[in-house]
Amino acid sequence: MNTTCSDILFSRNKGLISETEQRLLANTSIAMVGTGGDGGLLAERLVRFGIGKIILADPEVFDPCNTNRQFAANQKNLGRNKAEAVAEELLLINPSLKIRVYKEGITQDNVKEIVGNANIIVDEIEYSLPALSVMLHRESRKQHKHVFMGANIGWGASFFCFAPDGKTFEDHFEYDEETETIKPLYYLKEIPAYLDLSILEAVLTSSMPMPSLSSSVSLVASVLANEIIFFITGKKWPMIVPQFFTIDLFDLSINKK
Repeated sequence: MNTTCSDILFSRNKGLISETEQRLLANTSIAMVGTGGDGGLLAERLVRFGIGKIILADPEVFDPCNTNRQFAANQKNLGRNKAEAVAEELLLINPSLKIRVYKEGITQDNVKEIVGNANIIVDEIEYSLPALSVMLHRESRKQHKHVFMGANIGWGASFFCFAPDGKTFEDHFEYDEETETIKPLYYLKEIPAYLDLSILEAVLTSSMPMPSLSSSVSLVASVLANEIIFFITGKKWPMIVPQFFTIDLFDLSINKK
């Protein structure tokens, strides 16, 4: 990143992020696996912090139903690959940003390369595709990389960081190798009182998609971006699974227990 770009684009970071830390962010590579709701907006927040290298992987295209919450989901991008469209939007923020796009998403053929070219891994894969998350987490452990993950749920969100030598994604969510399924309720500390049980049952039985709101997606992006920046700069160590935390905007609660 050239000096002018760093000094001007991220000058309002000064006072909270030092020049040394800003240079560190410019040289950090983030692998964002999943660029839909949480992942796309999280990538935007990280780029505005000054992250200089980003890898985007997602095989899906933008549909009209993504419009209520997803970064880059607009009339121009309907039908386009999400990772490719998000990459274009990010370059409009910082033209010096180094981006690698995997339109095929994460696969057995590219997972080693994706993880190997990143300092930090972010898992924003659909909760309904846990086998892909397992593949990503296993490769990340092999390469001794931390994996951050956020999930918007109702009016709130849950936040996770999996350490290479800590409790695994498979163990936390009780992944079943044979059926390739997890227990999605383990994304939660407790079921919010406002979440209708009939809706929850419909979601768990795949009768309807998980409700997802722009405010909750924004919560994931903002909080997880902070956690990642704190980790990179050494300002604060993240909560490591089996510990994780939730924030709910409905009752303004934080649950770290």
